[in-house]
Amino acid sequence: MATIKIHGVPPSTFTRTVLMAAHEKGIDHELVLARPSEVQALNPMSKIPVMQHGEFTLGESIAILRYFERVFPGPRLWPDEPRAAAAVDQWASAVSDSLVSGALLFIAARFGFLPVPEEMAQKYLEKARRVVPAFDRQLGRSRYLAGEELSAADLYLFPLLAYFPDLPELRPILEAAPNCRRWMGEMATRPSARATEPVQKPQVAAA
Repeated sequence: MATIKIHGVPPSTFTRTVLMAAHEKGIDHELVLARPSEVQALNPMSKIPVMQHGEFTLGESIAILRYFERVFPGPRLWPDEPRAAAAVDQWASAVSDSLVSGALLFIAARFGFLPVPEEMAQKYLEKARRVVPAFDRQLGRSRYLAGEELSAADLYLFPLLAYFPDLPELRPILEAAPNCRRWMGEMATRPSARATEPVQKPQVAAA
C-alpha cells in the first residue's frame, strides 16, 4: 500500500506540483483520480489536490509540500538557511499570486474550464505578459528560481509554464523569455517532470 494518496487529476498544475514534490523526495504515493467536485468529503473547499497520509487529510498544495518537508526524508524543497528559505517562499508565492491570477486563469478560460467574456480573458493574458519577464530575469541570475538548487518554487512554476507552448497566445511570451526556456529544458529532463507529464492534456475550447 502506498504511503500517501494524492487526490487530483494530472492536468491540474497544483496536483502536478504535489506529485513532482513526492517524486523529488522519494515518497511512495498513489494518485487517486478525482475532480474538485468529487473531493468535498475530504476538503470542504472542494479543491484539488488533497493528500491522505493514514488518517490525516490535508488540502492546499503549499501545506502539502510543507508537510512533505517536515515528515519525510529526501532532498530538501526548502533550504535550512532562513534567508534562502524565505526566497523560496517569495518565489513560490509570486507564482501563486501573479502567474496564477494571469496565466492560469487564461489557460482555464481557453480550455473551457472558466467561462468568461473574451475581454476578461485578455486581461488575464496581459497579466501573464507583464509578470513572466520578472521570472525570466530571476532565472538569468540563478540556475533555479530561488537559487542554485531545485526548490518548491520551481515545482510551482514548471507545471504552469509547461502549458505555454500549447496555446498560441502564450507561446510568444515564453519564446521571449530565454532564461525561462533554458530552465524549462533542464526541468523537463528531471524524472519528476517525466513521471508526471499528463498523458492527455486539455484541448482548446471551441469559440
